[in-house]
Order: sequence, then structure tokens, then C-alpha cells
Amino acid sequence: MPDNLDEMACVAVNTAVPIATGERLTSLWEFDMLLRRAAARYIRPDVCVVGGITAMKKIAAVAEAQHVGVVPHNPLSPVCTAASLQIAACIPNLALVEYPSGENEYPKHEMVTGIADHDGEGFLLIPDRPGIGVELKPSAREKVPYVSRDVETRLHVDGSVVDQ
Repeated sequence: MPDNLDEMACVAVNTAVPIATGERLTSLWEFDMLLRRAAARYIRPDVCVVGGITAMKKIAAVAEAQHVGVVPHNPLSPVCTAASLQIAACIPNLALVEYPSGENEYPKHEMVTGIADHDGEGFLLIPDRPGIGVELKPSAREKVPYVSRDVETRLHVDGSVVDQ
């Protein structure tokens, strides 16, 4: 059903459960189509997929005009987290920021400096370092060598993508 925006809209208007979607959408125009149908109460753009911080801010602005919240999709790395936090700091319709587990564990903590800090009460602190607040460690390549793997996407019986 996430592949059919009209059906998503049908579900959204017929349930009290707030719909959050958009993890697989890749452009402002796809989010615009979703929003014009009132198919979600929260959108889930991924800064690493939609074209970066500027593109994500544009998507958030379109969502703001529709009174829709933004929950940045953030499954990847401390770099994605840092970029998501920069967006969180400058959009008025942020709902929350997804935070993947293991940011301070191997291998992620071996790749970058400036991993987002917690305030002890469940909030991430916006970094005050230059750029988005993280830097690649010079030793990252040696400590976390690249391992090639085939990316296989399993499809559901209806042809939609299944998360693995």
C-alpha cells in the first residue's frame, strides 16, 4: 500500500491512527503528491536519500504548509544523525528525530568524531562544531575496512519492497 498514494490517503482519512510514511520517497515532488492527498500526518524524509539538507528543508516547508509534521528517517550513521539534527534545529514542524541504536559502538564510533551527545533526559544536543558537527577520522579506513556485499532487495507478493 505505501506504493499507492491514493490508497494511503484512504487509510489516513478512515483511521484515528496518525500515518507516518515517506522513508522510500526520494524527491520533493513525491512528497508533494503524498501531501496533496492528505495521506500522512507525519512525513519521514531521509536526508541521505532526498538530496541533502537543502532538499529536505524544502520538503519540510511543503509539509508545514499542510500542517504535517516531519520525522526524519535516520537508519544509517552518525553522519545522517548529524545532518538530521541540523534540520531539526531549523524547521518549525519537527515532530521528533529517529535515533538508530549503536551510534557510540563499533563500527560507527570508529568512523567519525563529533557523534551527537545526549543531554541525559532523552534529547540529542545540536552540535556547535563547524559544518554538521562530524568529521571522518583519519584512521577510519584501517579500523573499519570496506566490506563488499551484494544488496538484494526482496519483493513482496504484490511487488512492493520488503525491508530486510
